[in-house]
Formats: sequence, structure tokens, C-alpha cells
Amino acid sequence: LFFAFCPDQPDALERRMKVRAQHWARASEDKKEGILFFGLGYLPPAGSPLFNSPLVPAGKQPMAGSFMIMRQPDMDAMWKRIKDDVYWTAGVWDRETTQVGEFI
Repeated sequence: LFFAFCPDQPDALERRMKVRAQHWARASEDKKEGILFFGLGYLPPAGSPLFNSPLVPAGKQPMAGSFMIMRQPDMDAMWKRIKDDVYWTAGVWDRETTQVGEFI
């Protein structure tokens, strides 16, 4: 069981919104296959300009990144899944600060 903490790039909100449907479609497949155990976006810190961004859909809250818990056979498979995600390939997630770890 692995986790991924994937902060967004500071300027990624527009890219996130563009590819969001693709990300969700893949997450739905992962959930059906028993790979995705848990996954949600997380809020930016209080006072972030993202809270006032016109790019945030009406009635939605801004996101500063993603947190996921997945079942994978090993760390390499987990990193492969993260790097295959459209949020990674479209430059939404910050590649320098993304963290992947394994639960005991």
C-alpha cells in the first residue's frame, strides 16, 4: 500500500482544469480495478490567491495538489502510475516536490 503526495506547480490551476476529466477517468478505472484505495485534492493554505481565481469552477474549492493511496506491487510500479497520470504529463504536479512512500 503506497501513498502519493503531489503538490501542484504554483501556476498549474489552468492546466489542472483542462485535463481534470482525463485524470478522473483514469482514477475511476483504478478504483474499479482495486488499485486506487483513496484519492482527493487538497486545499491551498489560507490566504492563497487560488481562493479568488476565476479558473475555479463556481461552487468548487481550489486545489493545491493531490493525495492518493494506492495498491501497487512495488515502489517502481507506484512511480510508474504517478508518472503516467495526466496531471504529471501535463505539468500540473510539481515533479520536484512530489513524494511517494510505502505504508508499513
